[in-house]
Amino acid sequence: MLPLDDVRIIDLTQDTIGPFCTRVLADYGADVIKIEPPGGDPARLLPPFPRDEPHPERSGTFLALNTGKRSVVLDLAHERGRALALALVRGAHVVVESFAPGARDALGLGYAALRAENPRIVLTSISHFGQDGPYRDWLGTDLTLYGMGGPMIAQGDPSREPLKTAGRAPGYQVGYAAALATAMGVLAAERRGSGEHLDVSAFEVLAHSIDSRLGRILGYQYNGRVVGRTGGGLGVGSGTYPCSDGFALITSGPARLPLTIRMIGREDLLDDPLWATTEARAHPDRIEEFEAYLLPWTLERTKEEVRAACQRFGVLGGPLNTTADLFVDRNFVAREFFQTIDHPETGPLTYAGYAARFHTEPPQPPRRRAPLLGEHTADVLRGELALGRDELEQLQASNVVQLLEVSDAGAR
Repeated sequence: MLPLDDVRIIDLTQDTIGPFCTRVLADYGADVIKIEPPGGDPARLLPPFPRDEPHPERSGTFLALNTGKRSVVLDLAHERGRALALALVRGAHVVVESFAPGARDALGLGYAALRAENPRIVLTSISHFGQDGPYRDWLGTDLTLYGMGGPMIAQGDPSREPLKTAGRAPGYQVGYAAALATAMGVLAAERRGSGEHLDVSAFEVLAHSIDSRLGRILGYQYNGRVVGRTGGGLGVGSGTYPCSDGFALITSGPARLPLTIRMIGREDLLDDPLWATTEARAHPDRIEEFEAYLLPWTLERTKEEVRAACQRFGVLGGPLNTTADLFVDRNFVAREFFQTIDHPETGPLTYAGYAARFHTEPPQPPRRRAPLLGEHTADVLRGELALGRDELEQLQASNVVQLLEVSDAGAR
């Protein structure tokens, strides 16, 4: 049994941050009913696509973020659509939403309305800057939020402009924070017997981020120091080095450089006054000079050979793996980390596994595939709200719902 097996979540989020939050919760047993607008979550149009051919059922981003969920299409701008959403809240434990602050209330889906339907409901609201405050109504992107939140100032070459981390890493960090808050909200609701409205601000999560931002904020208060960008140089014998089949990262510095010197077979350098002491090795000229010894050594070896040598000599280093490397990494293979999930539109694809494993009986099951648009509209509305076939067809004719097919099934 998984920790969230008995928890039902109504997912009103779109794009990446909110869906990642609910995907994490689905990984640990939650029944996530994803409410999509007519036409679907915009993430269905995000790349990558097989053969680079866009298709709303083949977006790699959408498929990865929505495994284990059920898709129900409701037009929340329609009064009947909102009524159906509120009816689903009665049987739920959690609602997760990422509307602009105030938009949910304007639709009649504010916390007061949800609580009127279900006093124990936990509402998690994910927004750029929070549900109140002077920035509440500002728009934001992954880039602007990462810059405004503070971490970006410390990244990149010191002589150039700051740089953001690649991809959508900041947004996923916010999604993890929202998932943790939601799980705590469920626990609190069980203990108190009443619900909670959780306000998750991406701006605040990133200001408190795990990439040393919190430490820098505290350090500024102690000594007023603003830590700048350190760039790629980490000291003598440190950096990214080309190998015969890619790149490896090696971190030495003046104190640990003797280990690297022995690794490359140049113990004779330790008898040279220029390399014999930590103080001598810390001289700026040593950085470029040591490159002449280290580069030929790495170029003659594969990434795996460099890794093995680092491990043997106690050097901090390892390969810079490509995506292809990850799929065949022996540790991932031994632990069966990756999961193959079949999908009617893409066929079998390999997905990253669980971030944490529960050794339960029966074992933690593999993820279920992401849903087709509206795939579970009929099943959920019939099974949870007891709507009949005729009513479903009338709702579809009025564009309130979108049905993949009208099913007699009502099971999860």
